[in-house]
Amino acid sequence: MVNIGTHVSSSKSLDLVFDRGKEVGAKSIQFFLRSPRSWSWIERKESEKQLFLKKKNTYGINPTVVHASYLFNLASYDDELFNKSISSVIEELELCEELKVDYYVIHAGKTKGKSKEYGINRILKAFEVIFSKVSLKNTTFLVETLAGQSGEVGSTLEEVKDLIDPFSTEKLGVCLDTCHIFAAGYPIHIEEGFKDYKSKLQDLIGLEKVKVIHCNDSKTPFNSHKDRHEHIGKGFLGLKAFENFLNDEYFKTLPFILETPKEGNMDIINMNVLYSLVRP
Repeated sequence: MVNIGTHVSSSKSLDLVFDRGKEVGAKSIQFFLRSPRSWSWIERKESEKQLFLKKKNTYGINPTVVHASYLFNLASYDDELFNKSISSVIEELELCEELKVDYYVIHAGKTKGKSKEYGINRILKAFEVIFSKVSLKNTTFLVETLAGQSGEVGSTLEEVKDLIDPFSTEKLGVCLDTCHIFAAGYPIHIEEGFKDYKSKLQDLIGLEKVKVIHCNDSKTPFNSHKDRHEHIGKGFLGLKAFENFLNDEYFKTLPFILETPKEGNMDIINMNVLYSLVRP
């Protein structure tokens, strides 16, 4: 059976992510360790960590995925923001290791006026510091494919390759986002476009590096370079792309995690739409 999950709130206590996942029938979950719009960091009590680990072992919801804060920018030319981002990523990764979180997903960074080459080099420098400070044993660090807005680094497979290639000995992989891939100009909504993308992904990065798929439709048209998520089948991406991924020999073995708008019971509806696309 295909593993379909969703992003859930981690408010009040981290262990509640499992209860919230169970409530909507998620097989896997993603959550933040802090507000995605705030730098503030809460030191978690040992009792909260132990409760998280207990539920992780008993609820049968796997894998667990943490998404880095949207404020982090490892490509920033501003040294204060750059260093603050590095310190915060280390902070989150250390907690992920303690909690035995399976994957940590990050939007690597935005150049904001600088060249992509500058941004890539900046991110590589940040990765060097991060991996020298944190020894990853439980958690795999995932670079997310991005839409390319505001100079985002990671909107092309070539850029993703440039970010991960120098760290082949680290627990480092890739998270695909269907909305971002489509918005970045890869026609995965068309059969041939999907096959071409998969082939290019295999050649440049290797399918085995892909660990998680974010399942989102797009509010904006193809090649828009805008990151705007929509409910499954309600956007410009349409159902064909999801059908392609869900029935692919390799991709169907991965967790599919929704990051669609949180409206009423739409998580359940979106998951059911995805399940309906899985061929017997």
